[in-house]
Amino acid sequence: MSIAEVKELISMLDNLGIGAIIGGTIIYFFIKSYIPSFLKEKAKNLATKEDIAGITDQVEAVKIGYAKILEEVRSDNQLRLASIEREKTIKKEVYLIAAEAVNRSHYMISSFPNLNVSNEEITKNMVEDSGVIAKIQIVGTQETVRATNEFMAAIEISTLDLMLERSKLLERKGAIDEGERLKLKAEEEIDRYIELMKNLSLQVNRNQETWDVIEGQIEFEQKQIVQHTTKVAELWEIQGPEHIAFTRKCMDYFFDISVLLPPMILAVRNELEMDISSKEYLDVFNANLNKGRLVFDAFVTKVSD
Repeated sequence: MSIAEVKELISMLDNLGIGAIIGGTIIYFFIKSYIPSFLKEKAKNLATKEDIAGITDQVEAVKIGYAKILEEVRSDNQLRLASIEREKTIKKEVYLIAAEAVNRSHYMISSFPNLNVSNEEITKNMVEDSGVIAKIQIVGTQETVRATNEFMAAIEISTLDLMLERSKLLERKGAIDEGERLKLKAEEEIDRYIELMKNLSLQVNRNQETWDVIEGQIEFEQKQIVQHTTKVAELWEIQGPEHIAFTRKCMDYFFDISVLLPPMILAVRNELEMDISSKEYLDVFNANLNKGRLVFDAFVTKVSD
């Protein structure tokens, strides 16, 4: 209410008299004190309701947005978990097959002393196994790949070294086998000639010339037997010690390469989250390895004596 309006109101009350003035004064103070407070509170209430409505809308919008984000996060997590599980499955398949190949490659070294098996027979799986083990390069962690590479390098180096020495032993073994074969053949010839002599001895008119020829053949075959026996014995004097030394060398390689297995195994188990106590595993592994060395050394010592 403006000052002009107040003055006009007082003028009107003045015309009405003292009672009117008193009444007007009361009305004025009522209007001045109550009405503005009322209007102010009213406006405040209206503003509060509008604010609450706005806040509610904002809260709902945030909830909807949060729900969308939560769903996206949940979906991403599910995809990530599915991807991790799929990767683990692939790793398990590769590692299980590779484990068999690693085992064959390792025990191939211990097969070299067996000279009754050809080089081709021993190494027939080597190329295929190397391909299987190479897949670890794709799925393995740096730790697993490094341990695998060290193992394969040791296998390749030992194989090349042992193959050269083994070839000499195989060649000498071939000469020994041939000597034994010729000796056996001579013995069979002697048996055949003795049978002929038995038949001739039963005849009334024995042909002496034939008899002498048979005796000459028997004597020849006996000399062949002596010759082959001597040659085989000479070859065995060389072959025996060298074969034992070669066997020891093969097993030294075998045990040395065995030490490279735990890092591979522990790295793979760590990848697949297959918990195991590294210390306990290494303690058991090393104990068995040392026991194997002692047993082999005792065996070689007994054979050499």
